[in-house]
Amino acid sequence: MPERYFGRKIEVVTKGGENETKAPVSFTFDGREYIVAEVLEFWPDYGFGRANAGRKRWWQRHHRNYYRVKTTEGEVYEIYYDRGVNKKNPEFKNWYITQKL
Repeated sequence: MPERYFGRKIEVVTKGGENETKAPVSFTFDGREYIVAEVLEFWPDYGFGRANAGRKRWWQRHHRNYYRVKTTEGEVYEIYYDRGVNKKNPEFKNWYITQKL
């Protein structure tokens, strides 16, 4: 059974150029650093979540990059980068951990 961590912010070190998707290299969760050995999966989320069909607006849309990563210790986690809805507001650009698989 996966351990779930909804809405828990994490600190992430990334790699990638200016025009590339910045893949996670390591992350810190609950005071412990995890080194990413491999990105197993990557997928963007542009959905509207649970918004009602007739009430979907552009500002409700998700702007997230999800990663399923394997650490050097063999643990698998699902994390995501929330890009926010406005590039001018970096305070909305955060990393979160969703679960340990």
